[in-house]
Amino acid sequence: MRGLWIKLGIAGGLLVIAFVVAVAVLNQTVYTPAGFVRGYVDALARHDVSAALALAGPLPSSSAEDDLLVREMLGELESYDVAETGSSAGVHSVGVDYRADGREGRAAFRVEQTGSILGMFPTWGFASSPLAELEVTVQHARDFTANGVRFVAPVQDVASTYLAFTPGVIAFAHKSEFLTAPVQTVVLGSPRSQRSIGIDAQANSEFVRIVDEQVREYLDACAAQERLFPVGCPFGQVINDRLDSPPVWSIAAYPVISVQPTTVPGEWHVPAANGTARLQVDVRSIADGEVSQFDTQMEFSMSFAVTFVGAREIVVTPELSP
Repeated sequence: MRGLWIKLGIAGGLLVIAFVVAVAVLNQTVYTPAGFVRGYVDALARHDVSAALALAGPLPSSSAEDDLLVREMLGELESYDVAETGSSAGVHSVGVDYRADGREGRAAFRVEQTGSILGMFPTWGFASSPLAELEVTVQHARDFTANGVRFVAPVQDVASTYLAFTPGVIAFAHKSEFLTAPVQTVVLGSPRSQRSIGIDAQANSEFVRIVDEQVREYLDACAAQERLFPVGCPFGQVINDRLDSPPVWSIAAYPVISVQPTTVPGEWHVPAANGTARLQVDVRSIADGEVSQFDTQMEFSMSFAVTFVGAREIVVTPELSP
């Protein structure tokens, strides 16, 4: 019996030692500030939005939009290395070196102890939210895309705050039937960095083509009028002799137009552009009755207002000088 008790004592001692060692190992690996942050980054890498939000804690702003806190915004977190970099007044700094969607970056997080499990395993939480706040302004449109997903901004031409996971990469853009904005890729490192994204939607080639087509139709209609001063048109000619044939107008050079936004949402503008009109007409001299051909070219300048009727109909209106 004595031998048995000795064996049991040794086994119990070994169990105690193993337990102490296990607690020590867990406290040096899992239950550490770096281990806590690693769990959060692991959730991002798995595209586990629920787990990432649970670890992130309360949202940093109740007024910010949470539309970007979705799986599609997480991208591909290819590799990452987590390490504690220092501490001060109970707040630990944890750095994450990462590679996401082919881009490298570094994120820094602040972590503090929130309690313990059984008095042996400390629990941790973010001292400041790991979510970034992005000021997104969509100009001349209401919608935008982030990583290819379409979102509608609350207000056009006014900055709105969106929350986003860090670390990560988000590509912002706009693409619609008539408008486009170039892709802006934002690498989201430390969550406290201020970021402003301006998505400037401009007329695309299809929009310009339709406006150009209507401008040409308007000028062709002007040229079809058999009079020296076509009504509602930017060109005309004074002739003091008598006309011996109807005036014949043609457009020798159409204006090269551009379509630009205005300060009024939904309204666009074609700045003044130059074109050339040609007039051919037979005239009879008042002095001697001789008939000759009057043939001249003249430059004109014209601007246009552009509006939408509904979502797809474009209306071009000439802006005539008084």
